[in-house]
Amino acid sequence: KDVAKINHLKEYATHISREAGPYLAEKIEKSDFLLWERLIIAEEWNQIRGFCTFTKEDWIPDCPYSPFIGFVFVDEESRGQRLSEKMIHEAEQYAKTLSYAQVYIVSNHQGLYEKYWYTKCDVKTDEFGRSETIFMKEI
Repeated sequence: KDVAKINHLKEYATHISREAGPYLAEKIEKSDFLLWERLIIAEEWNQIRGFCTFTKEDWIPDCPYSPFIGFVFVDEESRGQRLSEKMIHEAEQYAKTLSYAQVYIVSNHQGLYEKYWYTKCDVKTDEFGRSETIFMKEI
């Protein structure tokens, strides 16, 4: 809802090294979000330190699961401060307000989301042809 903050995130995401950043910047540019979907931004002193999304879909075409916490990113200087955990928790709390009983995360990282009580529920091929794990958590 804060246009300046969204534009700042778009610019920030354009320049991060992971391919998810430019992809997210393009989604922001196109306003490619449903009304209930959210961008969650971790900030410190008006500087973006990380972000994630809460969306109906992720990188997996024709996926039977929804909703997804995606694009989880924390800048290198801010890692180790539990920002990922805080953003994921905020997305989970928002999901509860929408009456969702579970949430999903797509990732090829092993051992990362398990520490937040996510369990592997499936493996699917993403839109780029890569094998990705789908993690699920009851909320």
